[in-house]
Amino acid sequence: MKNELRHSILGFALLGLILTTEPSYAERTALGTAILFKTFVILVDVTDGGAGYVTPPTVSFIGGGGGGGAVAVATITNGVVIGVTVTDAGTNYTSIPSVVFSAPPPATTLVVRSAPLLTVNGASNLPVSIQYFDSLGNTNRWLTLTNVNLTGSPWIWCDTGAFLPTRFYRVTDLPIPANPDPARLAWITPGSFTMGSPVTEQDRNPDSVSEGPQTQVTLTRGYYIGKYEVTQGEYAAVIGRDPSYFHGDTNLPVETVSWNDATNYCAKLTGREAAAGRLPTGWVYRLPTEAEWDYACRAGTTTRFSFGEDPTYSLLGQYAWYRDNSGNRSHPVGAKLPNPWGLYDMHGNVIEWCLDWWDARYPGGGVVDPKGPVSGPDHPLRGGAWEGPGASVRSAYRAGRPADQIWWSIGFRVVLASTQP
Repeated sequence: MKNELRHSILGFALLGLILTTEPSYAERTALGTAILFKTFVILVDVTDGGAGYVTPPTVSFIGGGGGGGAVAVATITNGVVIGVTVTDAGTNYTSIPSVVFSAPPPATTLVVRSAPLLTVNGASNLPVSIQYFDSLGNTNRWLTLTNVNLTGSPWIWCDTGAFLPTRFYRVTDLPIPANPDPARLAWITPGSFTMGSPVTEQDRNPDSVSEGPQTQVTLTRGYYIGKYEVTQGEYAAVIGRDPSYFHGDTNLPVETVSWNDATNYCAKLTGREAAAGRLPTGWVYRLPTEAEWDYACRAGTTTRFSFGEDPTYSLLGQYAWYRDNSGNRSHPVGAKLPNPWGLYDMHGNVIEWCLDWWDARYPGGGVVDPKGPVSGPDHPLRGGAWEGPGASVRSAYRAGRPADQIWWSIGFRVVLASTQP
């Protein structure tokens, strides 16, 4: 299927329409001059009443040769300061202080923007790519807006980034791996979330900067992520050996693996599946970026854990293996409750490698499809582990370690994603 949806947004809406409600005059800060008698402020002469005041402004006196203590109250009518009453003359003014009025609030502004609303019809759970170009002309360089699974038909999507005079759209089938195993992989639809934690979050290390500043992240492309951490059985089937410290069950998460080991596993798994004809061109197994991991862990939540704040840690044991319940070892994957998106052990069991280079601070503001620094000595670890306290398995907890670091509580999970633009 290659169904082109060609649509000019000029045909149905005005762009950048701004509706504004405001006073009939411009907002302007009032001005005044203090009048002294001996060393006291006795009057304030209003030289400009300003405009746009909803409530009387505060009046302050700055300077005055060491004097202080003067207090005054403004009176307004129709948004304009019409007078000032000195309620305390202060003392010891040897020069005329400056009179400072607080500024009026800005006018209320309503901005109405139009954006294309796309309707896509297709088979349920069909992965598709929504693409656009701003001018067909002599080119056909379609750009990807987002890859999604059609959770229903019709499927509605709004292109909030489209404010150009003309934009054309098409939707194409997204080549996917042959029968991706729904028992092992979960599809993550693109979206936006907040990465990091507020400084007031319970049990966040007050001296730590690694969980901030909070950053608004938008992921524009969907991806599959492992519902479980990679097991010892899966790792041995691809690599031919199991480096783990703990044994006794092939469903235990693989651990004692470095970032180099984890990325090597992903590369070999990709090669094996491609050779077997189960991966189309451009699809690879890899580690999740830190943003992809964080988004999947939170699963639409903003609380300390994906299941809530849990201030007394009374629920944590139902979702995570950590220091208080692990018996000082890892446990078979999937034994605890999943997060809202059906992912297991996102809190605890083994801490998980991410693909990026480590950055000790988030960038702040808003970012799209972040991939971390371009280089560095360390890589992020997320999710906490069986040996850590409850605070270290919070959604926002993170650490950085060298690529060759191995430890009996470090493992990983995989992402299956398209590399096509």
